[in-house]
Amino acid sequence: MEGTIKSYSEKKGYGFIYTEDNGVVFVHKSGIKDFGHFGLQKGDPVSFELKETSKGKQAVNLQPLKSY
Repeated sequence: MEGTIKSYSEKKGYGFIYTEDNGVVFVHKSGIKDFGHFGLQKGDPVSFELKETSKGKQAVNLQPLKSY
């Protein structure tokens, strides 16, 4: 799946991604592939997998999309 970062707090370790098909999806720092190698900024395009958890949908294996 693809989406854009709606918000992300490095300090809190979580944020939200906006997707056209699934609305807003939660992302935790543990769901970021190679965490620490890039900073998430509002509006950044990302790709991820969607996982259903007991608290709802969550993004996992998140990584930035390269923009050319």
